[in-house]
Amino acid sequence: RPSSFASSKILIRSLTTHSTMDDAAKKLEIENFFKQQMETSKKTWEMRGKEARIAAHQARQSVKTWRNMKGMELMIHEAGHAGNRPFVMGLAVIAGFAFYTQASLGEDAKKRFRLLAGVPCETLSF
Repeated sequence: RPSSFASSKILIRSLTTHSTMDDAAKKLEIENFFKQQMETSKKTWEMRGKEARIAAHQARQSVKTWRNMKGMELMIHEAGHAGNRPFVMGLAVIAGFAFYTQASLGEDAKKRFRLLAGVPCETLSF
């Protein structure tokens, strides 16, 4: 029994040493990978130069995002999004009905419509 205990102790020690070596090897491999990536990045930066980086930054700044838009430009931009399409369709239908209703009113209907009496407009004859 003492010999089997000693051999199991050696086996456990070799297993833990082996896993520690694997961890060290993995760590070394990861460090080497990042060193290579950093060298590649530095070479790329050196090839581009400072002027190229400045020009690329300015090009990114000139792109207009939704935060820079106002008014109709922003409305048209938002209308193009898929999530807003049902809202835009509903707005178009309501606007179409409103325009049709306004256009279909004759002169006699405009005279009978009391809400229009208080609206100052030269085109309506009361």
